[in-house]
Amino acid sequence: MASISGITSVASAASQLMTETSFSTTVNGKSYSASVTYANGEYVASDPNLAGASASGSSEMAAENNLATRIDEIV
Repeated sequence: MASISGITSVASAASQLMTETSFSTTVNGKSYSASVTYANGEYVASDPNLAGASASGSSEMAAENNLATRIDEIV
């Protein structure tokens, strides 16, 4: 039984692993470098060089699009 529990724990930990990809987006003619992180079933896009520039989405593309909208609101 302990080995089954161990497998479950490993599977649970693996499903919560964080992945990150970088991308650039252009808003009002200016380019911004950002990243999308996936953790715990959620995609979050952010630009660490722009305060408040963070947005989430149900997919990587949705998070990127939401971030572009957020950047447009900020600047």
